[in-house]
Amino acid sequence: MATALVQARIDPIIKEKAEAYFHSFGMDCATAIRIFFAKVSETGRIPFTIGVDDTEDAEDAYDAMIGEQAYAEYLASGKKSRPISELYKKYNIK
Repeated sequence: MATALVQARIDPIIKEKAEAYFHSFGMDCATAIRIFFAKVSETGRIPFTIGVDDTEDAEDAYDAMIGEQAYAEYLASGKKSRPISELYKKYNIK
């Protein structure tokens, strides 16, 4: 099987902490990255929730979540396009 190289610069402390967890799960860093990429490739989304702690930003987070759901539905439907008014009505956006 052919492979491609992925490189990223990361804070050494974060890398060290993450590698310790990966090793406790019985895997190395490269395996963890391959699992992450495989899950994103399979599902078309990040396999964990990215949260917002600041209440002021909660509305933006909700809007982003709705946008992600709408896009997933769009991809699944096979339609070429969808009127934005339909999405506004479906998700009660004003």
